Amino acid sequence: MYGFKILLVAAAVAIVCAQEPAKPEVEVLTETSFVDPKGYHFEFKTSDGTSRKEEAELITVGEYQGIGVKGSYSFVAPDGQEYLVEFTADEKGYRPTLQLVPQHGQ
Repeated sequence: MYGFKILLVAAAVAIVCAQEPAKPEVEVLTETSFVDPKGYHFEFKTSDGTSRKEEAELITVGEYQGIGVKGSYSFVAPDGQEYLVEFTADEKGYRPTLQLVPQHGQ
């Protein structure tokens, strides 16, 4: 009886694995970065439609020093829509905005 249960579990796992489509491997298409003592900048794009761009610089708030960051990233969601998030992060906190990117022909 125990062997039969193992056989049923193995069969169920095989069915689930066979139903999942293979996802293509994601490749980095472009990538740049720059770092210096005053801040940094980077950006990249990948083959699955994801991209990110960010820049930062040292900021002083009162007697404290930190980093102020501005940037954006975009991605294609499982529903096929592309979304863009633009953000700022500094002494006022993290402030993102989200927008749906219009598809070509719409």
